[in-house]
Amino acid sequence: MKNNFLILFLVFLLFNSSSKASEFKFITSEIKILDDGNYIEAFNGKAISEDNEIEIQAKKFEYNKDLQILKALNGLAIFKPDNIEIEFQEIQIDQKNSIISTKEVTKIRDINRNLFVETNFINYDKKNKILKSNSNSILKDKFNNSLSSKSFNYDIKKNILKIQNSTLKDSKDNIFNIELAFINTKSNKLFGKDIEIDLNNESFNQENEPRLKGRTIIYENDYTEVTKGVFTTCKKRDNCPPWQLSAKKIKHDKKNKLISYNNAKLKIYDIPVFYFPKFFHPDPTVKRKSGFLIPSLKSSTNNTENYFSVPYFHVISENKDLTLSPRLYSSDKILLQSEYRQVNDNSNSIADFSVFKEKSENTKSHLFYNLDKDLNFDYFEDSNLKLKIQKTSNDTYLRAQNIESEIIENTNTLENSINLELYSDNLSIDANITAFENLDRISSDRYEFIPQIDLSKKLDNKTKFDGDFVFNSKNLFKNYNTNIFEKININDLTFNSYPKITKNGFYNNYEFIIKNANTDAKNSENYKNQESHYLSGLLQLNSSMPLIKENDDYQNILNPKIALKISPDFTKNKNDSFTRLDVNNIFGLNRLASEESLEGGMSLTFGNEFKKINKKDSRENLVFKLANNIRLKDNTDLPTTNQMGLKTSNLFGEFAYNPNEFFTTKYNFSKKNNFDDITYESITTAFNLGNFVTSFDYINENDTQEKTSYLLSKLEYSLNSSSNISFSTRENKKTDLTEYYNFMYQYKNDCLAASVEYNKSYYDDRDIKPEESIFFKLTIMPFGQIASTPDLIE
Repeated sequence: MKNNFLILFLVFLLFNSSSKASEFKFITSEIKILDDGNYIEAFNGKAISEDNEIEIQAKKFEYNKDLQILKALNGLAIFKPDNIEIEFQEIQIDQKNSIISTKEVTKIRDINRNLFVETNFINYDKKNKILKSNSNSILKDKFNNSLSSKSFNYDIKKNILKIQNSTLKDSKDNIFNIELAFINTKSNKLFGKDIEIDLNNESFNQENEPRLKGRTIIYENDYTEVTKGVFTTCKKRDNCPPWQLSAKKIKHDKKNKLISYNNAKLKIYDIPVFYFPKFFHPDPTVKRKSGFLIPSLKSSTNNTENYFSVPYFHVISENKDLTLSPRLYSSDKILLQSEYRQVNDNSNSIADFSVFKEKSENTKSHLFYNLDKDLNFDYFEDSNLKLKIQKTSNDTYLRAQNIESEIIENTNTLENSINLELYSDNLSIDANITAFENLDRISSDRYEFIPQIDLSKKLDNKTKFDGDFVFNSKNLFKNYNTNIFEKININDLTFNSYPKITKNGFYNNYEFIIKNANTDAKNSENYKNQESHYLSGLLQLNSSMPLIKENDDYQNILNPKIALKISPDFTKNKNDSFTRLDVNNIFGLNRLASEESLEGGMSLTFGNEFKKINKKDSRENLVFKLANNIRLKDNTDLPTTNQMGLKTSNLFGEFAYNPNEFFTTKYNFSKKNNFDDITYESITTAFNLGNFVTSFDYINENDTQEKTSYLLSKLEYSLNSSSNISFSTRENKKTDLTEYYNFMYQYKNDCLAASVEYNKSYYDDRDIKPEESIFFKLTIMPFGQIASTPDLIE
């Protein structure tokens, strides 16, 4: 902008006439010339400088010719060379000193730099091109950063904005509180001191309040650097945060989405616990980034020596990554484990591999691979191909070294399979070839080979039957225990009618199944060692009569029900098979869950169910169920474990009592028809007194060969809102021995969790021995956890 204000040119426009003066040209609807032309008032128009660099649009102008001061009210000033606009309530232009000042609400737009300022007072030194304000101001830039400051000084020539006691909110909703800062408005680079940054917690837990303090800061669009910084994600407290990470220098590379630290210290409740000369991690916006993960110091669960592990996560490409997890043991051995993941548009695959080498011992290893591929067949809504490959060089290797992976679901049995799944509304096909390897069995009998095809089809009902027809077919070949071969073809046609309610309130429906089973076996104990064919049917008539009685507080429901089964007398011999029946599944059509045969003969299942429901909270305060089965004559081919083949079966029952949120108990039982001998019972009880919770689970199984019986006890006591202690133990009632103890203290708040756990187990299997250990775990959110498990005994 030019600084020559020595020549004035005034043009006054009044009712389509004009007059002349110096320096400014006035184009207004009304004008007054006073004091012999030294004082001018003009209304509703604009004033334009002679050099056309300044244009002021206002409702009122006052010009003092002697003082060379122009005042204007309620308008807009345009400074064309600098491309700056000032919206004002009152502006004063001092031509002698080249000073422009405003009062009251003022809005400034630096169009070249896309900078907006709103304040109550400004002073603009036109000669030196300095804009400043000592009042509360709000500044916004082209990057949608918003800054509020008690004062600012803007050097337009140097593109430097100086702010004091200011708060900056950037485009990511991070808030910077800065005592003193300098901003280059051209490059948008900020230099500041004594800063506090409240980070947007969108990428954190919503309970977190991530923040960063520092002595100085350098900030621009893709880079932030803080010296003598302190970072934490913990909620703000009166005292020190549960954890904080301090560093001589903290750098945030937004382009590469990386936060790095120099000379970093991790403090837990203001006590230094770790020192890192160099430390870095992805910023919270990153889901995948190459780099080291949280290290761990611990021992295998099964009597191996302590080891140190530093996992490394490597991003290969947008859809591929790899995790390397080496274990460095204190003795002469090493374990290298890697997990590879790949996700494509229509497939997802994971491979997990490890190698373990110990001095003077053979190398041990494992390989697991899963593939899930969407085939996108047009005829089917879902069409998937699944592949599993599982291999280990040693039977107990996975358990002894505590190998963990998301695709390792069972360390006792390996599965290698390929599976094709096709599904539509009325048709589903499942074809698979599977080979199982039981690592707990001898080598010759550990393998089981099963190719299988299952089909299910919902048939169009063009009959007079009012219900649904479904056809199921199962076809498989089994080879196990080396020389046992079984070929099985099972076809089921089932029908389930739609229920009807009679005038008397009975709820009735019927269902039937027609079963065809074809088998051919060799050396089998389950089937005849020749071709065998089976065809039978079963009709079941169901009826119940729900009775309801209620008042303002409770609803009582009594529901007696019966199920009449009618079938040919012939039943395949299944007296050695096992199916657990209870009061909830005894009314099922194929309640014995037998695939090759149906329950023969005529039988009547009857029972009753009572519920007392609290209408205020819909809680079932009391539940009592009983059921029994009778038949005209004994069926000796049915399983003997539940007396379903006798004229009178077991008595099945369930009792549940839940009076309030503090106490709940449930008892499920099966008694023989002499009402003395118990074949099965389970009791679950829980007390919840707010900060004290305890539960007991008792199981007694006399209907299996193992005759399992145990008592599991758990206790948890909350010391306060952040910490609790828990204890659990399981006692084997059959052997009268305790299987394990577990005691744990846990502390947890919004950003830190720590626990100390004591375990003692009595499990023994080849090279896996009983163990006693103490486990310590520290989890720092959102980074991860640090754990150690020193063995106490071997």
